[in-house]
Amino acid sequence: MKNIAIIGSGSFGCALANHLANKGNIVKVWSFKEEEANIINNEHRCMFLENSKLNKSIKCYTSYDETIKDSDYIFLVTPSSVIRETCKNIKKYVSTQKIIIASKGLEKNTNKLLSEIVKEELPNNLVGILSGPSHAEEVIKNMPTNILFATLDNKFAYEIQNLFNSNSFSIEISNDVIGTEIGGSMKNIIALASGILSGLGYSSNIEASLITKGLNEIKKIGLKIGAKEETFYGLSGLGDLIVTCCSNNSRNKRAGILISKNKNLDEIKEEIGMVIEGLDNLSIAKDIIDKYKIECPIISTLYSIVYEEKKVESLLQTILE
Repeated sequence: MKNIAIIGSGSFGCALANHLANKGNIVKVWSFKEEEANIINNEHRCMFLENSKLNKSIKCYTSYDETIKDSDYIFLVTPSSVIRETCKNIKKYVSTQKIIIASKGLEKNTNKLLSEIVKEELPNNLVGILSGPSHAEEVIKNMPTNILFATLDNKFAYEIQNLFNSNSFSIEISNDVIGTEIGGSMKNIIALASGILSGLGYSSNIEASLITKGLNEIKKIGLKIGAKEETFYGLSGLGDLIVTCCSNNSRNKRAGILISKNKNLDEIKEEIGMVIEGLDNLSIAKDIIDKYKIECPIISTLYSIVYEEKKVESLLQTILE
C-alpha cells in the first residue's frame, strides 16, 4: 500500500485515482475548484465522466499541502500548459517523492518536454512519463488497458509497473523519455485532422492513410530531437495515435469535427468543455518543424486551417499527395 497524491481532478486524474484506490492504495486528489472536490468527496464521481463511480476512499482537496503530505508518489495530471506553474506551486511541499507525469504536451514558447520542465523546477526528484492508449472513460470502468511508463531509472520503472499492474491494467516500461513524450503530445494533433476528415464525411480508408502518414511526421519530429525510432511503433506512438484518431471518446477528434463545421476556437473550447491539448501542441509542432526544417505537410496544412483560415478541404489533398 502506497500513499499517492494526484494533482489534477479532471477525467484522467480521477480515472488513475480510482484504479490505484481499487488496488488498496491511499489516494488523495488535488482540485483547482471547490465544486469538483465536493463532487468527488460527497458524490464519489467525476464531473467530467458521465455515470462514473469513484472508490469512496478517495479524498479530494483544494490544498496542495493536504494532498501531498505523507505521499510516496506525486502524479501530475494537469493541462500541459500549467505544468511549470504547478511545479512552482507544489515545490515547498515536495521532499523525496517520485514524480509521474500523466499529462501530454510540450511547453509553449520554449518547446520543452514536460519532463525537462519538471526537472528544472524539482531537480532533486526522480521523474517518469505515463503515456499510451488510455481513455479515461474506459480506465474508470476497469476496462482492459495497456500503457507505457518511461524513465531513466530502472528501479523506479518497476515500482510503477507493480503499483499499477492488475488483471485489467498493465504497464510496459521504456527508457526513451523523449520518444514517449513526443508520441503522446503529437498524436493529439493528428487526431484533430482525423476529426476534420470525419466531419467532412470521409471514413476509414483515408483515416488509415492519415494515421500512417501522421505517424511518419511524428517520428520525424521525435528523431530530430533525440527519440528512438522503435518507440513510435509502440504504445505511446502508434497505439496512442490509433485510439485517439479512432475513438469517439477523443476530445481532440471531436474538436476536429467542429473545425470541419467552421466553428471558431472559442466555440470549440466551450462545446468540448475540457482542455484540447492538440490545439496548443499544433502551434508548438509548427515551431519545431520550422526551426529544424522538417517536412511535415499534414501538420503544416492543419496549422494553416486552424490558425490561418485555410479551407478544411485542403487537408484531404495533402493526405492524397
